[in-house]
Amino acid sequence: MAHTRRGTRIPVHISVTVTSLDATNWFSESGLVVLANQHGCAVRIPRPVLVGTSVILESLPVDKQTASAKVVNSISLGEYERFWLLGLELHQPGNVWGIETPPNDWIVYDQPGTLVDRVLNIWQAISLKKKSDKTIVH
Repeated sequence: MAHTRRGTRIPVHISVTVTSLDATNWFSESGLVVLANQHGCAVRIPRPVLVGTSVILESLPVDKQTASAKVVNSISLGEYERFWLLGLELHQPGNVWGIETPPNDWIVYDQPGTLVDRVLNIWQAISLKKKSDKTIVH
């Protein structure tokens, strides 16, 4: 079964610090986020990291906040390159990147209310849009 993306990826250049939460393999490295969406990012750093490692992203553009994530992929950028591309999945999805006009398929996760309330609000918005798209031509 094919894996589908959960939101449009946006090319970015955001400098961050990636810090391991694994006490047995602790590190803190400067990195560059090159792709981002509301569920995670691709960040380039100068070391490999084990898949499953939890990390903190520091110095994010939104009020210099931090976000926690899990490494879901770690790829060498080539035999002679000294960088690795990490695929990170945010533990709490959101626009931590400071994208002023995110794509329409990015779901807003910081709305108040329960998950059920949010799903109902999204469903109602979609239903209203479908109704407004149906026009009668005479």
